Amino acid sequence: MLRSMTGYGRAEARINDKNVVVEVRSVNHRYLDVSVRIPRLFFVIEKDIKKLVSSYTSRGKIDVTVQFDTTQQNDTAIQVNLPQVQHIYGLLESIKTQVSMPDEVGFGELLAFKDYIFKPEEDEVDEATMWQSFQEGLTRALEEMKQMQEVEGEEIAVDMLQRLKEVESLAGTIEQCIPDSVANRQQNLKERVKSLNEGLEVDEIRMMQEVAVLADKSDITEEVVRAKSHIKQFMTWINSAETIGRKLDFLIQEINREINTIGAKASDADISLHVVEIKNELEKIREQVQNIM
Repeated sequence: MLRSMTGYGRAEARINDKNVVVEVRSVNHRYLDVSVRIPRLFFVIEKDIKKLVSSYTSRGKIDVTVQFDTTQQNDTAIQVNLPQVQHIYGLLESIKTQVSMPDEVGFGELLAFKDYIFKPEEDEVDEATMWQSFQEGLTRALEEMKQMQEVEGEEIAVDMLQRLKEVESLAGTIEQCIPDSVANRQQNLKERVKSLNEGLEVDEIRMMQEVAVLADKSDITEEVVRAKSHIKQFMTWINSAETIGRKLDFLIQEINREINTIGAKASDADISLHVVEIKNELEKIREQVQNIM
């Protein structure tokens, strides 16, 4: 099933008799980029968090946020790291002396380093126990994100298939125009050559051979066949269970290349109009492909 790279999931876990809120957000990105914002308590399981997230997705920028539920009464005691206070005070005093600062080092200056001085009193929990408690919540959040990605992916697939069918239909119309286009090209070239050689003796057979060669160079049959083949392959891959975002991106580039060649080679007003219509649809498909995992 096609999956979008855009998704969101939220769940709760119970750690140390406290509720922990886990949020997972995913947006477009060319590669996989996992960013984790967690309280200090969870630093020991950061690598496990990233590993589990990576097992759920292969592309996208994933932001994992973990925080304690602020709706709960917070009766956590605060600890003061006195050795750290003394160390910071000594450093500030040393700086004051070296640069001849007139002001005294006071409590206000120390509060600038409050993150290093104060910390909540946290119960010690070993890594294995913490991960076992936390994993279930993270998994639920990831499953919720995945479900959202699949719903959006299905909508994207429907839109792309509709547009591809239109592209396929237009390519078929171009294919039907080829015989008349080649014949008209030959006739125009023949008249052009006669006009340029007016009053001169011309070898009709040689002229027809040269006209045929020039007309053949404007034949777009091969390009149309390749474009239709790529379109069918695209439709097949959409239903694949694999991660196909990069494959679809490649195919859109190939279809675009063939259509551009058709537009450059064909000297037919109707074909040129159909080429513009196809390129318009392909651009919309390309934008959708950028969000596919």
